Amino acid sequence: MSQPFKDPFNIVYFIGFILVMLIPTLPASLSWLKIVGLI
Repeated sequence: MSQPFKDPFNIVYFIGFILVMLIPTLPASLSWLKIVGLI
């Protein structure tokens, strides 16, 4: 517990949390990229 960043589970959990938080913004991000013309 003294080195939480070395724990693979914490890293996977953190990445999963970020992905879950980004899911609602995916459609808006994709449409914004289409408007800008990057896609």
